[in-house]
Amino acid sequence: MAIQLEQQDLKKIFILLAETFSREKDFLNDLDSKIGDGDHGLSMSRGFNAVQKTIEENPNFTISDMLIKSGLQFNEVTGSTIGILIFSAMRAAGLIIKEKETINLKDLKKMLQVSIEAIKKRGKALKGQKTILDSLIPALEYLEEQKNKTDESLMIKGTVKKAFEGAQSTKNLVSEIGRARWFKERSIGVMDPGAYSGYLILNVVGKYIIKCKSID
Repeated sequence: MAIQLEQQDLKKIFILLAETFSREKDFLNDLDSKIGDGDHGLSMSRGFNAVQKTIEENPNFTISDMLIKSGLQFNEVTGSTIGILIFSAMRAAGLIIKEKETINLKDLKKMLQVSIEAIKKRGKALKGQKTILDSLIPALEYLEEQKNKTDESLMIKGTVKKAFEGAQSTKNLVSEIGRARWFKERSIGVMDPGAYSGYLILNVVGKYIIKCKSID
């Protein structure tokens, strides 16, 4: 059975994202305290809780609205660089599927692709510079390699696995972007909190699809 996500599915996914980042907040803050301000987890938790609240208050939001308009709230409540990056990604993803009432795996790949491009443009970052891109790009590369495959469950699981491996790989990288670049030597051996957040986002989406959309 092919993936088909509707408005209600996106609502549930954003609830799960808010719960996940509330739960992972302290761990992400701890990672960030070693190479930055120590508030990354707080920003992600505040951001996704604001997204959830905005969606609850606007039950008629389309899928595109959920991403664009709620992403704006993410940015407003965080007041941080990651807020701008996540909003840029959500806006790009929302625009690419504007007017669509359901989204499939092909749409999800496009959404990931334009999100990465938006983050690159806004953050002036590339893969290998110890950022969220180091989990998102390996995930997209894997998906692009699967274009002739038909088992969507395996593709989703493989995508999440690549994101996790990408996040783990940042332990071997030196921070080059943002405030973290001030802690270059200290950053070696520490996983980038942004990259781990990228993995968490894809993991939540992937687990929801496999568990709730019956593609196993």
